[in-house]
Amino acid sequence: MVHACIPGAEAELLRRVQASAEGVPLLVEDLLASPGLPESFTETVRERLAGFSEPQRSVIEAAAVLGRHFDWELLPAVSGQTAALVAQTLGLAVEQLLVSADGTGFRFRHALTREAVLDTMLPPRQRALALAALVVLDAAHPRLEAGLRELAVELANRAGDRYRAGTLLSESGGQALAWGALATAIGTLQRAADLLEGTPEREQAELLLVEALALAGRVEEAAAAGGHLITRLGTEAAELRTEVHLRLSQAAVGASRWEMARHHLGAARRLAGTAPPAGVRARMGVIDAEVAFAADDLDEARLFAEDVLAAEGSAPDVRCHALELIGRSHRLRDLSAARAAFESALVTAEAAGLPLWRLRALHELGTIDLLDHAGVERLSEARRAAEQMGALSTVAILDLQLAAAFTCRWELDTCDAHAQAAIGLAERLGLDQVRAKALAVLTGSASMRADAGHTERYAARAIAAAPDDQMVEGICWAGRGAVVLFGGEAAAAVEPYARGMAILARLPHAEPAGLRAMWPLLLASLGDHRAARAIEEARRLGVGAIRHNRSLIGYAEAVLAGRAGQRQRASELAAGCDVGFTNGEAWGELARFCAAPAAIADGWGDPLRWLAEAEAGFDRRGLPRLAERCRELLKESQPNPWVAAGITAREADVLRLIAGGLANKQIAARLQLSPRTVEKHVESLLRKTGARSRTGLVAAASPAAARDSQRAFLPPATT
Repeated sequence: MVHACIPGAEAELLRRVQASAEGVPLLVEDLLASPGLPESFTETVRERLAGFSEPQRSVIEAAAVLGRHFDWELLPAVSGQTAALVAQTLGLAVEQLLVSADGTGFRFRHALTREAVLDTMLPPRQRALALAALVVLDAAHPRLEAGLRELAVELANRAGDRYRAGTLLSESGGQALAWGALATAIGTLQRAADLLEGTPEREQAELLLVEALALAGRVEEAAAAGGHLITRLGTEAAELRTEVHLRLSQAAVGASRWEMARHHLGAARRLAGTAPPAGVRARMGVIDAEVAFAADDLDEARLFAEDVLAAEGSAPDVRCHALELIGRSHRLRDLSAARAAFESALVTAEAAGLPLWRLRALHELGTIDLLDHAGVERLSEARRAAEQMGALSTVAILDLQLAAAFTCRWELDTCDAHAQAAIGLAERLGLDQVRAKALAVLTGSASMRADAGHTERYAARAIAAAPDDQMVEGICWAGRGAVVLFGGEAAAAVEPYARGMAILARLPHAEPAGLRAMWPLLLASLGDHRAARAIEEARRLGVGAIRHNRSLIGYAEAVLAGRAGQRQRASELAAGCDVGFTNGEAWGELARFCAAPAAIADGWGDPLRWLAEAEAGFDRRGLPRLAERCRELLKESQPNPWVAAGITAREADVLRLIAGGLANKQIAARLQLSPRTVEKHVESLLRKTGARSRTGLVAAASPAAARDSQRAFLPPATT
């Protein structure tokens, strides 16, 4: 309605109308016509108040000061009237439609009703009542539980006590930060800092604000707030400046801003001196570990983290961080050790009541599930928690990981949705590396669709977004090779694929993308002499950290074993690999498709079944060239057994598909024929086999009939 009356209405006007009109159309119109309270509404309230005595007016005024939903039991103390008069006044207010009974309590009928009552009071009267109400509220609820703290802030503001309002907001912001409600914490702490201007308490509010902004991934804002605080402190308060630098360094780590992280860590170390407190030393240790991790020095990172755990004085959040780093250092080599470290971090976080570190532990355990079986449940749970907390940078990273998980599951539309969401957040928050990685994931997704145009566009954007990131470049070149492979040109895929693999071979801790595990299998299937070395390299570089990848690499090894005459070992390897494609059967079909020609030639496995299953899978996934290649291989490996009955090769293709349960239209699409041509082939098959129906043709296509086609296709006896 607002937009209908005022096209392009500003957000603040919309917020005011939503808060005050409560969906009443007449109030919407009045609010739009008036910059403040609607005059007609205010006049109505004044007329109704005219029937109240002065003592009764003081009760209604006290109620208005206490909020729209007010605690009527506080009214005698706030207004200075008796409980009997308060009860009488509330009854009259209900009759006059100013107040309504709400269960065991009372509230003003509309938010505007309360505002109109306040509007009748002079500022000194409002201030006096607010001050009295704040004293009464403190006495009745000294802990200011639930929503009473916000009421206390409003009362302190109305009473002119900015310092009290600011300290209350700073406490609320600190609580919201501890609970992980980052968006609430940021807004509350910004208000607190404004109210506390010129007081020492402002510095604490701003320090908390820097931490909240950092945890929410708003690194530029955190840096700006921290920079202003450091400048204002000058050369004083070295301990506080050390703390600001540490929090900014941690913020930079979260955003992969390593130069910024090193700068602030160095500044903190200089300010702390040679013998910093144990807690500060531990926090420096985990940031040292993060920097080492970013430099691909996993062993040094793990040593830093283990030193933090071994030292006394490490706070629970720092211990959680150290355990997380230890888990990450194991992740590509030992999933069990990694899971144990992350489970310890989760237990520590839950015991200490640290929701953000609980989120991070869930995130890491979700990553383990991704590597183990392409699981998405814990990652999705972590994403929901991060979104509720307002931890937007974590949401972006989780969207990136979920996109990767859904490529493992070959659920490409869902993959793309998460990748695009990651890009949107990364652009908003300035997370350049996350954006580049998400574009690289989209490159891989497009290649898996055999979409050459989108593969190239996404690859170009990804490389442009991170021109110095070799991992992104390597994965994009692998995607350029994969799109050729999925387009049905395996030999032509080798050159671009090889370029990507050469880049990634120089990076010992690059992401173990599924396309990397396809490389050894591609080489093995083509009889390329580099296959054995590619298998060894994939294992050395941790590509097999994902179970699906281990199975792809295992199929490459099976192909080489079969080629060496080890048929039983090749079959056993293939069977063992098949169990590793949980939640990723599409990759299993692809692996068996690649291995099938070698299995046919070398006599191992079940290649004809593999090709039939792969053909159906490729058709479902929109990969027609691969499906056609399956049909060609099946035709080459299955000579026409009905040639003696005069059935042509094309008629044999139709007969096989009839036996597979396909209708004429499906057969036409599969064989790229017109439906009429298929009908003619079916008519010919009925005539040549003597069958009277499609059911008879299915019987004629049975293996037993195929072995004795002359007898099977004799026309029925006549009497």
